[in-house]
Amino acid sequence: MSVIAKNNYVSLEYRLWLDSGEQLRGTPESPAVLTFIAGCNELMPGLERRLLGLREKDAVEFTVPAAEAFGAHDPDFVQEWSHKVFPPGMDLKPGQKVLPANLPFPPEYPLTVKEVTPDAVLLDMNHPLAGHDLRYEVRVMEVRPATPEELEPLKQCQSCQEGMSCEH
Repeated sequence: MSVIAKNNYVSLEYRLWLDSGEQLRGTPESPAVLTFIAGCNELMPGLERRLLGLREKDAVEFTVPAAEAFGAHDPDFVQEWSHKVFPPGMDLKPGQKVLPANLPFPPEYPLTVKEVTPDAVLLDMNHPLAGHDLRYEVRVMEVRPATPEELEPLKQCQSCQEGMSCEH
């Protein structure tokens, strides 16, 4: 029976909770499904490290601490932005998730409006899960060697070939 190791295709069912108890993915009746090729930087490293070595049908629970997930909440990432980065007339409210169009970088996730004043919008640029430990309940459904077709797109990246982290 195969174990989760580099270049193996993995399929698993999982449930994910924040440290607060809020359920993010999957339910007892309907777990979320995740498929990936191990060792190819498709998962957060703190999660993948806890999966390596597991076998088909293994069922485990573990926590990925915030430091190994999305990091601590950084107060320096809460910044004031001009109303000009938002569409004219947009009704902004604290707690709202937004993707401003005119930022100097494209955000990978929605940013959270913390405060709105006549002069500026206070945006939390932290990842929405920053500062949270992530609790997983996982059941490994399938582990097998990845096919050449499954590996090909992942091997085209030089950083992946060298075992470095990269963005595809």
